[in-house]
Amino acid sequence: MTGRAARSLTGRVLVVLALVAIVPAVTVGAIAIWRARASLETEVVRGNLALIRALGASLDARLQSARRALEIAAGTWADPRTAQTARDADPAPVRRLLRRLRRHEPLLASVAIYDVDGQPIEGDTLPIDATAGAHAFGGYIGDVTFVDGTPRVRVVTQARSRTGELVGVFAAQLDLGFISEALASARLGPGARLLVVDGDGVPVARSDGAPAAGARSLRGVHPAVDRALGSATEGSIEAGGVVSVYRNLATYQSLRGIRWALILDQPAADAYALAHETTRTTVAGVVGALALALVVGFAFATRLTRPLRALAARADAIADRDQPEPKPPIRGPGEIGALAERIEQMAGRIAERARLKDALARGDRLAAVGTMAASIAHEINNPLTTVLGYAKLLQEGKPDDDPDLPGLQLIAEESERMQAKVRALLDYSRSDTAGAPDPDTASCDVNDLVDKTIALVGPVLHKRRIQVHTQLASPLPRVRCDAHSLQQVFVNLANNAADAMADGGELIVATQLGPAAATVHVTFDDTGPGVPDADRDRIFDPFYTTKGAGAGTGLGLAVVRHLVARCGGQVTVEPGARGRGARFRVVLPIEE
Repeated sequence: MTGRAARSLTGRVLVVLALVAIVPAVTVGAIAIWRARASLETEVVRGNLALIRALGASLDARLQSARRALEIAAGTWADPRTAQTARDADPAPVRRLLRRLRRHEPLLASVAIYDVDGQPIEGDTLPIDATAGAHAFGGYIGDVTFVDGTPRVRVVTQARSRTGELVGVFAAQLDLGFISEALASARLGPGARLLVVDGDGVPVARSDGAPAAGARSLRGVHPAVDRALGSATEGSIEAGGVVSVYRNLATYQSLRGIRWALILDQPAADAYALAHETTRTTVAGVVGALALALVVGFAFATRLTRPLRALAARADAIADRDQPEPKPPIRGPGEIGALAERIEQMAGRIAERARLKDALARGDRLAAVGTMAASIAHEINNPLTTVLGYAKLLQEGKPDDDPDLPGLQLIAEESERMQAKVRALLDYSRSDTAGAPDPDTASCDVNDLVDKTIALVGPVLHKRRIQVHTQLASPLPRVRCDAHSLQQVFVNLANNAADAMADGGELIVATQLGPAAATVHVTFDDTGPGVPDADRDRIFDPFYTTKGAGAGTGLGLAVVRHLVARCGGQVTVEPGARGRGARFRVVLPIEE
């Protein structure tokens, strides 16, 4: 099948599946969006109306409680004995009555008693024409006024005796600050606000915390205010992107005489957010269905051509590489699957042949190392033995304070260390460990070896402007390893860090007890360029080096891994602790 034919088949299947998926999805989605919008509009209006009904009933209860308290006090004062006492100019009982009234009803900001002629008898001074109560049943007088930014309303009630005779008038100012608190505590939807206006459309209280004092009338500005003050019932209106519900407080029978209105505004975007979310979800569902149809169609149309293209690409990859990378098996129907299986078997045989070739090359290199090590041992070991023997001979008979004694001791120690390095190189080149120290009996102090290593390589590090810091945990148990081998490990790691920081840097050598106190960890942190991810798995292989030509043999880290493994430990490399450089970690078992 040609590429053009495959693309043609894929395109046709995609078009058919897209049409099959999108037509029913769009139809069902449009119906769902329309029904959700209609239902939500009804529920929003219904819910908001229920809220302002409950709030209006609560406000009515508070106001009527104050009115009833005032009426009860007026009835008590109109009792013949109390009224006679007042006329006898004994104010004590009346004052007690007013004090009880103020304690019982905190909404009463001020209270005053007038006689039938409008003359004050007792109480506060109120700017009220009290005679208005002598010619009417009594009730609220005027609209809201603001005193020190707090809304107040005036109310009067008649004081009549048991025979119905008018004996006086009680006048009071009610503190309406509780209305703002009630509005602010109401649980509103997103973006919603509550508003109480008087008969002139002037705000009395708001739920958004905006001051009502000094506000202008909303008549002619807010459509819901005009509708509410001109209606005797409740209702709703949507204008200017705002959904408003309202209720005239005159609809509460107990509030006759008050021409106030309660209004709840909410942006249509917030009120109908669920409908918008339904719209978005439906559209996303339609798009998802279309995308799924396209994906399924593409997978179906290319089911036969894709395995063939994959096999062609796999064959090219095998031809370009001596050792092809492992890949997931290619699946295909019938003969295509059988062909894919044969190609993978061929790739496996090629990879196995490449691995055998690498193993043979490594064996040749190790054989060369063995030959070289034997030659070095033969050529160097005898002179070293002579130097060591003469050094020990010269030490004999010298007093402890002889100035030459430290130098002779250093010559002897370094000769012994060079012999140990030659033995380690020979051990690495052999397949067995004959002649190696017994790991079950050899042990050493890690902190002591770190100090000796730093003293030994200190001149090299100082010459390269490398600052060395040690962080040695103490006390540490002895580890199960030969001291000469472990010192060679530390020297190699320190020299490796020095090579990485040719222009100066910082080297931190730290020791600590490992988890469960079963191992000791030694870390070498440098601030060099670090080890790339691609090199971390091969950096310990023999003859592998990232240094330039002539700068390294690739045996240093290989010897380190060999010596550490012979002690039963392991060595790893990871990024530096401060986000730069490299950290070599040596994990050693402790002496049991």
